[in-house]
Amino acid sequence: MEPDNEVKTRRPRRSKADIEEAIQKAATAQIKKKGFSLALVTDIVKRAKIEPIVFYNRYKNLDEFYDTFVKEYDYWISDLIRSHSDAIGTEEGFSEILDTLMRNLLDDQIMTELLRWEVSEGNHITERTAKLRELHSLELINLYEGLFSGKGIDPVALWALTVAGIYFMVLHKDRSTFGGIDLNTSEGRQRLSNAFRSLAHMVFHYRSQGNSTHTIAERMRKEGIPEETIARCLEGFAEE
Repeated sequence: MEPDNEVKTRRPRRSKADIEEAIQKAATAQIKKKGFSLALVTDIVKRAKIEPIVFYNRYKNLDEFYDTFVKEYDYWISDLIRSHSDAIGTEEGFSEILDTLMRNLLDDQIMTELLRWEVSEGNHITERTAKLRELHSLELINLYEGLFSGKGIDPVALWALTVAGIYFMVLHKDRSTFGGIDLNTSEGRQRLSNAFRSLAHMVFHYRSQGNSTHTIAERMRKEGIPEETIARCLEGFAEE
Protein backbone atom coordinates (compact mmCIF):
# COMPACT_ATOMS: atom_id res chain seq x y z
CA MET A 1 0.00 0.00 0.00
CA GLU A 2 1.27 3.49 -0.93
CA PRO A 3 1.73 5.97 1.91
CA ASP A 4 -1.19 8.41 2.24
CA ASN A 5 1.14 11.38 2.27
CA GLU A 6 2.96 10.47 -0.92
CA VAL A 7 3.04 13.46 -3.27
CA LYS A 8 1.62 12.75 -6.70
CA THR A 9 3.81 13.48 -9.71
CA ARG A 10 2.78 16.72 -11.35
CA ARG A 11 3.39 18.00 -14.83
CA PRO A 12 6.17 20.64 -14.81
CA ARG A 13 4.76 24.15 -14.84
CA ARG A 14 5.15 25.71 -18.27
CA SER A 15 6.26 29.28 -18.82
CA LYS A 16 4.17 31.81 -20.74
CA ALA A 17 6.52 31.42 -23.70
CA ASP A 18 6.14 27.62 -23.61
CA ILE A 19 2.35 27.92 -23.55
CA GLU A 20 2.34 30.39 -26.43
CA GLU A 21 4.60 28.11 -28.45
CA ALA A 22 2.28 25.18 -27.73
CA ILE A 23 -0.72 27.20 -28.93
CA GLN A 24 1.09 28.24 -32.11
CA LYS A 25 2.15 24.68 -32.89
CA ALA A 26 -1.31 23.31 -32.15
CA ALA A 27 -2.97 25.94 -34.34
CA THR A 28 -0.53 25.22 -37.17
CA ALA A 29 -1.34 21.51 -37.00
CA GLN A 30 -5.10 22.10 -36.92
CA ILE A 31 -5.04 24.61 -39.77
CA LYS A 32 -3.05 22.16 -41.90
CA LYS A 33 -5.61 19.49 -41.07
CA LYS A 34 -8.86 21.47 -41.38
CA GLY A 35 -8.07 24.91 -42.78
CA PHE A 36 -8.64 28.27 -41.10
CA SER A 37 -12.43 28.25 -41.37
CA LEU A 38 -12.90 24.81 -39.78
CA ALA A 39 -10.25 24.83 -37.05
CA LEU A 40 -11.81 25.24 -33.60
CA VAL A 41 -10.54 26.60 -30.30
CA THR A 42 -11.46 23.29 -28.67
CA ASP A 43 -9.21 21.45 -31.14
CA ILE A 44 -6.34 23.86 -30.56
CA VAL A 45 -6.44 23.79 -26.75
CA LYS A 46 -6.75 20.02 -26.73
CA ARG A 47 -3.72 19.62 -28.96
CA ALA A 48 -1.79 22.26 -26.99
CA LYS A 49 -2.70 20.44 -23.73
CA ILE A 50 -4.03 23.53 -22.03
CA GLU A 51 -7.35 24.50 -20.48
CA PRO A 52 -9.65 26.75 -22.56
CA ILE A 53 -9.33 29.49 -19.94
CA VAL A 54 -5.59 29.63 -20.63
CA PHE A 55 -6.30 30.38 -24.30
CA TYR A 56 -9.01 32.95 -23.52
CA ASN A 57 -6.77 34.72 -21.03
CA ARG A 58 -4.58 35.55 -24.05
CA TYR A 59 -7.12 35.99 -26.83
CA LYS A 60 -10.70 37.22 -26.76
CA ASN A 61 -11.69 34.70 -29.42
CA LEU A 62 -10.37 32.71 -32.36
CA ASP A 63 -10.52 35.74 -34.69
CA GLU A 64 -8.23 37.70 -32.39
CA PHE A 65 -5.79 34.79 -32.33
CA TYR A 66 -5.86 34.48 -36.12
CA ASP A 67 -5.30 38.22 -36.41
CA THR A 68 -2.00 37.72 -34.59
CA PHE A 69 -1.17 34.34 -36.11
CA VAL A 70 -1.30 35.41 -39.77
CA LYS A 71 0.75 38.59 -39.34
CA GLU A 72 3.97 36.66 -39.86
CA TYR A 73 2.71 36.04 -43.41
CA ASP A 74 1.99 39.71 -44.13
CA TYR A 75 5.44 40.32 -45.57
CA TRP A 76 6.08 37.14 -47.52
CA ILE A 77 5.86 38.85 -50.93
CA SER A 78 8.25 41.64 -49.93
CA ASP A 79 10.62 39.03 -48.48
CA LEU A 80 10.45 37.13 -51.77
CA ILE A 81 11.22 40.26 -53.78
CA ARG A 82 14.04 41.24 -51.44
CA SER A 83 15.67 37.83 -51.81
CA HIS A 84 15.95 38.43 -55.58
CA SER A 85 16.67 42.17 -55.46
CA ASP A 86 19.99 41.91 -57.32
CA ALA A 87 18.37 40.37 -60.41
CA ILE A 88 14.81 41.64 -60.12
CA GLY A 89 14.93 43.68 -63.33
CA THR A 90 16.43 40.93 -65.46
CA GLU A 91 15.03 38.05 -67.46
CA GLU A 92 16.48 35.59 -64.98
CA GLY A 93 15.07 37.48 -62.00
CA PHE A 94 11.59 37.59 -63.57
CA SER A 95 11.47 33.81 -63.93
CA GLU A 96 13.19 33.08 -60.61
CA ILE A 97 10.65 35.10 -58.61
CA LEU A 98 7.78 33.17 -60.20
CA ASP A 99 9.54 29.85 -59.66
CA THR A 100 10.35 30.65 -56.02
CA LEU A 101 6.75 31.76 -55.42
CA MET A 102 5.44 28.44 -56.73
CA ARG A 103 7.88 26.35 -54.69
CA ASN A 104 7.35 28.40 -51.50
CA LEU A 105 3.59 27.89 -51.74
CA LEU A 106 4.04 24.17 -52.34
CA ASP A 107 6.27 23.95 -49.25
CA ASP A 108 4.21 26.20 -46.98
CA GLN A 109 0.81 24.67 -46.32
CA ILE A 110 -0.23 27.46 -43.95
CA MET A 111 0.28 30.05 -46.69
CA THR A 112 -1.75 27.88 -49.04
CA GLU A 113 -4.55 27.60 -46.46
CA LEU A 114 -4.47 31.36 -45.98
CA LEU A 115 -5.00 31.86 -49.71
CA ARG A 116 -7.83 29.33 -49.63
CA TRP A 117 -9.41 31.21 -46.71
CA GLU A 118 -9.12 34.52 -48.56
CA VAL A 119 -10.91 33.10 -51.58
CA SER A 120 -13.69 31.42 -49.62
CA GLU A 121 -14.39 33.96 -46.89
CA GLY A 122 -14.29 37.72 -46.62
CA ASN A 123 -13.48 39.16 -43.21
CA HIS A 124 -11.20 41.83 -41.78
CA ILE A 125 -8.27 39.39 -41.55
CA THR A 126 -8.47 37.98 -45.09
CA GLU A 127 -9.08 41.44 -46.53
CA ARG A 128 -6.05 42.82 -44.69
CA THR A 129 -3.69 40.04 -45.76
CA ALA A 130 -4.82 40.31 -49.39
CA LYS A 131 -4.45 44.10 -49.45
CA LEU A 132 -1.05 43.98 -47.76
CA ARG A 133 0.18 41.45 -50.29
CA GLU A 134 -0.92 43.80 -53.04
CA LEU A 135 0.74 46.74 -51.30
CA HIS A 136 4.02 44.87 -50.92
CA SER A 137 3.93 43.97 -54.61
CA LEU A 138 3.97 47.65 -55.64
CA GLU A 139 7.77 47.80 -55.64
CA LEU A 140 7.90 45.06 -58.23
CA ILE A 141 4.97 46.44 -60.22
CA ASN A 142 6.43 49.94 -60.37
CA LEU A 143 9.79 48.55 -61.46
CA TYR A 144 8.32 46.57 -64.36
CA GLU A 145 6.02 49.39 -65.43
CA GLY A 146 9.01 51.70 -65.65
CA LEU A 147 11.23 49.11 -67.29
CA PHE A 148 8.72 48.37 -70.05
CA SER A 149 7.19 51.83 -70.44
CA GLY A 150 6.46 52.52 -74.10
CA LYS A 151 7.59 49.06 -75.21
CA GLY A 152 4.15 47.88 -76.35
CA ILE A 153 3.89 45.13 -73.74
CA ASP A 154 2.20 44.95 -70.34
CA PRO A 155 4.47 42.86 -68.07
CA VAL A 156 2.35 43.60 -64.99
CA ALA A 157 -0.76 42.04 -66.56
CA LEU A 158 1.31 39.03 -67.62
CA TRP A 159 2.73 38.86 -64.10
CA ALA A 160 -0.76 39.04 -62.53
CA LEU A 161 -2.15 36.30 -64.77
CA THR A 162 0.84 34.05 -64.06
CA VAL A 163 0.72 34.57 -60.29
CA ALA A 164 -3.04 33.97 -60.27
CA GLY A 165 -2.42 30.76 -62.23
CA ILE A 166 0.17 29.66 -59.70
CA TYR A 167 -2.26 30.31 -56.85
CA PHE A 168 -5.01 28.31 -58.53
CA MET A 169 -2.83 25.38 -59.54
CA VAL A 170 -1.37 25.08 -56.04
CA LEU A 171 -4.83 25.21 -54.42
CA HIS A 172 -6.18 22.79 -57.03
CA LYS A 173 -3.32 20.26 -56.97
CA ASP A 174 -5.03 17.75 -54.68
CA ARG A 175 -8.25 17.78 -56.70
CA SER A 176 -7.01 17.17 -60.23
CA THR A 177 -4.23 17.85 -62.67
CA PHE A 178 -4.56 21.01 -64.74
CA GLY A 179 -3.85 20.65 -68.44
CA GLY A 180 -2.32 17.32 -67.50
CA ILE A 181 0.23 19.02 -65.22
CA ASP A 182 0.52 17.51 -61.75
CA LEU A 183 2.19 19.80 -59.21
CA ASN A 184 2.47 16.87 -56.80
CA THR A 185 5.26 15.53 -59.02
CA SER A 186 8.73 16.86 -59.72
CA GLU A 187 7.97 16.57 -63.44
CA GLY A 188 4.93 18.84 -63.11
CA ARG A 189 6.83 21.43 -61.09
CA GLN A 190 9.67 21.37 -63.63
CA ARG A 191 7.25 22.00 -66.49
CA LEU A 192 6.07 25.18 -64.80
CA SER A 193 9.65 26.22 -64.04
CA ASN A 194 10.44 25.83 -67.73
CA ALA A 195 7.34 27.83 -68.62
CA PHE A 196 8.42 30.69 -66.33
CA ARG A 197 11.77 30.85 -68.11
CA SER A 198 10.09 30.81 -71.51
CA LEU A 199 7.70 33.59 -70.48
CA ALA A 200 10.54 35.70 -69.10
CA HIS A 201 12.54 35.21 -72.29
CA MET A 202 9.62 36.27 -74.48
CA VAL A 203 8.86 39.33 -72.35
CA PHE A 204 12.43 40.60 -72.23
CA HIS A 205 13.09 39.72 -75.87
CA TYR A 206 10.04 41.80 -76.80
CA ARG A 207 11.41 44.67 -74.71
CA SER A 208 14.78 44.46 -76.44
CA GLN A 209 13.10 44.34 -79.85
CA GLY A 210 10.93 47.27 -78.83
CA ASN A 211 14.07 49.35 -78.18
CA SER A 212 15.34 48.55 -81.68
CA THR A 213 12.07 49.32 -83.45
CA HIS A 214 11.68 52.58 -81.53
CA THR A 215 15.15 53.70 -82.68
CA ILE A 216 14.43 52.71 -86.28
CA ALA A 217 11.05 54.47 -86.24
CA GLU A 218 12.59 57.70 -84.96
CA ARG A 219 15.24 57.67 -87.67
CA MET A 220 12.63 57.04 -90.35
CA ARG A 221 10.52 59.95 -89.09
CA LYS A 222 13.51 62.25 -89.27
CA GLU A 223 13.87 61.23 -92.92
CA GLY A 224 10.27 62.24 -93.51
CA ILE A 225 8.94 58.76 -94.11
CA PRO A 226 5.12 58.55 -93.64
CA GLU A 227 3.77 56.84 -90.50
CA GLU A 228 1.88 54.24 -92.53
CA THR A 229 5.12 53.19 -94.21
CA ILE A 230 6.94 53.11 -90.87
CA ALA A 231 4.22 50.92 -89.36
CA ARG A 232 4.29 48.55 -92.33
CA CYS A 233 8.07 48.26 -92.19
CA LEU A 234 8.17 47.69 -88.44
CA GLU A 235 5.45 45.07 -88.68
CA GLY A 236 7.67 43.15 -91.07
CA PHE A 237 10.61 43.67 -88.72
CA ALA A 238 8.63 42.22 -85.81
CA GLU A 239 7.69 39.17 -87.87
CA GLU A 240 11.37 38.54 -88.63
